Amino acid sequence: MDTPDQPITSYATPARRRGYVRAMHQIAAGRRPGTPVRVYLSAPPEFLTRPSWQSRVDTIRAALPTGVELLTYQDAFDPTVDYHPQWATLAETLDGLLVTGTRRDKRRPREQTLGPIARQELITMVSASRPVLLHRVEYGLVPVLDCRPKRIGQEPHQRLRLTIPRDWSPSDPTLQAALAALDPAGATTARELPRQGEPKPDHLAHPFTAAPQQP
Repeated sequence: MDTPDQPITSYATPARRRGYVRAMHQIAAGRRPGTPVRVYLSAPPEFLTRPSWQSRVDTIRAALPTGVELLTYQDAFDPTVDYHPQWATLAETLDGLLVTGTRRDKRRPREQTLGPIARQELITMVSASRPVLLHRVEYGLVPVLDCRPKRIGQEPHQRLRLTIPRDWSPSDPTLQAALAALDPAGATTARELPRQGEPKPDHLAHPFTAAPQQP
C-alpha cells in the first residue's frame, strides 16, 4: 500500500529504471535522423465511437515527437480479416506502443485495466524492448515501466491492471528517454550510448508474462 508521507514517482526499482533509460537512449542513438517512426495506439473498441475520441488522438499525437506516424485500429487493420496474423505483421514494423485501457473504479482514478488483446500487444512490444506508454487524460503519457502491474484472471482471458504512480511527473527521466527513443530526429550524444558489453535489460517483460501467483 502506498504510504502518504513518501513520494511515489515510480513502482520500478532504481536499477530497472536506469536500465530502461539506457535502453531507450540506445534506440535513440542508433536511429538515423529522418528514419520513419511508427507507433500504434491500442484502445478498447468502445473508445473508437466516442465523440471525444478524435480529440484524444490529437492530444496524444501532440505529446509525441514531431513526425511520429500514429496508427489506430482503423488505420492498421482490416476488420474483415483475422486480427492475429495482422497484428504479428504490424508489430514487426512498430517502434512503440501506446495503451489506454479502461477505468473500472471511479474511486481509483490511477488504475487502468487492459483487456486480453491489449495485454498481448503490450507483451509483444516489451519483449522486443520497444517503448510502451500508458495514456490517461489526467496524467498524459506514462511509461508502463513505472506503473504497478497486476494480472487478473486466467489465460487466455487474462487482463492486466496498471496503477500510475501517485506522484507521477511528466518530467520523469523514463518518459523523456522513451520519447527520445521515438523521435525521428534520432540522437547523436555520445553519453546516451550504453556501456560496452552491457547486457540487454529485462526491464519490462517479466511482470507481464510470468504466471499469476497462487493466493
